[in-house]
Amino acid sequence: MADEIELKLSVDPQRLSGLSRARWLSRYGGGAGDEARLVSVYYDSDDLKLRARRAMLRIREGDGARVQTFKAGAPGKGSGSALGRMECEGPVSLPVPQLSRLPRKIRKRFGLEKLGPKLKPVFETTVARTTVPLNYQGSTLELAIDRGEIRTGRKRAPISEIEIELKRGRPEAVIALGRELAKKLDAAYGPASKAERGYALREGETDCPVFAEPIALDAAMKTGAAFQAIAMACLHHFARNRDAVIAGNGEAIHQMRVGLRRLRAAISLFKEVLRGPETEAIKASLKWLTEELGPARDMDVLAGKGIASLVDEGAEALGDAVPVLKADLEARRDRGFARAKAAVDSERFRKLVLDLVFWINGGRWAHSHVALTRSRRAMPARRFAAQELTRRVKKICKRVGKVEELSPRQRHKLRIAVKKMRYATGFFESLFWDRAKRIAEFRGALKALQSALGDLNDIQVHEKLAADFAGAGHRGPRAVPEAFAMGVLAGTERAKRAGLLKSARRGGKRLKQARGYWG
Repeated sequence: MADEIELKLSVDPQRLSGLSRARWLSRYGGGAGDEARLVSVYYDSDDLKLRARRAMLRIREGDGARVQTFKAGAPGKGSGSALGRMECEGPVSLPVPQLSRLPRKIRKRFGLEKLGPKLKPVFETTVARTTVPLNYQGSTLELAIDRGEIRTGRKRAPISEIEIELKRGRPEAVIALGRELAKKLDAAYGPASKAERGYALREGETDCPVFAEPIALDAAMKTGAAFQAIAMACLHHFARNRDAVIAGNGEAIHQMRVGLRRLRAAISLFKEVLRGPETEAIKASLKWLTEELGPARDMDVLAGKGIASLVDEGAEALGDAVPVLKADLEARRDRGFARAKAAVDSERFRKLVLDLVFWINGGRWAHSHVALTRSRRAMPARRFAAQELTRRVKKICKRVGKVEELSPRQRHKLRIAVKKMRYATGFFESLFWDRAKRIAEFRGALKALQSALGDLNDIQVHEKLAADFAGAGHRGPRAVPEAFAMGVLAGTERAKRAGLLKSARRGGKRLKQARGYWG
């Protein structure tokens, strides 16, 4: 069993042609490379238990050899890189899983003994692979150039990618070569593995939203490594929603925004470790993408939830005003969707995702020799989490105690602070796995408080929109009924403000009573 450290880049098929013989690559010992045709069959149960456990099992055949591979998605202990994951592989004699060849602790941890009889082929990949060994910056790397397809039933999906795997040396060499290849080949980061793509193809999920997965941190992790694991999980969350956003899926836009907010929250949590101009540039790019996605999500919610609220409140008496308003909101939503699609299908998005991967795993912050930064980076992650969570919850409790006195802007800032606290709880809870009950109580208190503050924020947003509809930008025969309906919606919500303020105050008291699970 070992930790596999690799970086995968998606490349246009035409740019892969002749790559292994490129003159610039020969400087690092590259040559024509070894050619192989590899057929990999992936196994799982009917209810996809391995997928649910963030693991995959395959049998690969090629060059007269048959190899069984088991991988798990959580960062490997001691890998020192967020690009690492646990891998266990070895030769097998049969074209079916031989679970006895896997270490006993792996079989036990993933329930493979019981699952074994239920395993069956679920999809396969056929790949023409060119493997080129490289000596790059004092490390031994393997460059795999893959062209082929994923198959499940009658469904097909192309494979055109390169993988850089560390064989011996420093993970930083993988990042450095990745930068060079991305620039020369106009490559994009491939956030989904072949296994993840195969499952999505099998289940018809290629254009479906991708949700956040639990983050598993090692108890022995240092603060710098913990940030890398958290940040890569957030990046995968938002980047894997790209295709579904382009397909016009509203929930995918929401999930991409959530992934971006989680990543921005992580950067805020670890800001003392990350200070520097590179980090500021990353933050600016993340803000750009968040703003490009915002109108689509806001109008989608208002055209659905807002209109439904009018109907629920008996606003049918508005007559034609509601359908006129609904049509206008849907038109705005469609324009927002077009803007979101253009953003994630742009060159700027491609570069942003690549920049994030390289910055998270090999940015200047990770190699700073400033004594204070280096000491913070090397702090045990559990201790860092306890200090940061304590500081943030104290500030929230102090401000929520006077929530009625806060201005709408101040309440908005409080809502953001609570949201960041919820994200932080999700980031760090695996470090305190033995305190599940206390974590659940704390999360419940945060959720109740965030819900009340979120509804208060929605009221403020809708009031601004009502003023916008009534303003000079909406003249014409449709303007009056639209403005009237929007005003009714804002007024209906405004009547709920007092109750929501009480709910927020109660949520604050509940949060004070919930003991910090990290203490």
